[in-house]
Amino acid sequence: MKSIKCVLLSFVVLASFSCSVVEEGNSDTDDTSITFEDHFPNSVIDVNAYLLGGSSRTWSTLGFTIDGVNGFQNCRLDDEIQLNADQTYDYNGGDMLCGAEDNQKLKSGNWEVDTEARTLTFDKGTDQEGVFFIESLNEDEIVVSSHYYSWKVLGKFTHD
Repeated sequence: MKSIKCVLLSFVVLASFSCSVVEEGNSDTDDTSITFEDHFPNSVIDVNAYLLGGSSRTWSTLGFTIDGVNGFQNCRLDDEIQLNADQTYDYNGGDMLCGAEDNQKLKSGNWEVDTEARTLTFDKGTDQEGVFFIESLNEDEIVVSSHYYSWKVLGKFTHD
């Protein structure tokens, strides 16, 4: 039993440090939380226009947080994803990979949006499926959330 506790404690410590933390908050308040207004377009046409901006749009990471870990996750700040009108995507994990599941710089697959459920799903029906709740979407940015084990994950993205 004691060895199991040691293994579990080691795992938690290693998992906590798999992404380094960058303190990029407001210097007056040292706030590194992601802020946004709950905005979601009224029509499927607007959702697709915001996501794609035409035939494709590349989204860059503005912030990425994990509950229980203070600060932005440095290894996600250089990530980009291009969403294409044919419902494919191209993901570039940047030069700094986080490890664990984020061990491959370039990835591609399929995506779909469910406007009623406000979800964005990648690689549906595969062992790599990821479902993200769209917290906010406007002309300039998207904020999505999900869970990694029991921790809530929040990402904020913008485009050029």
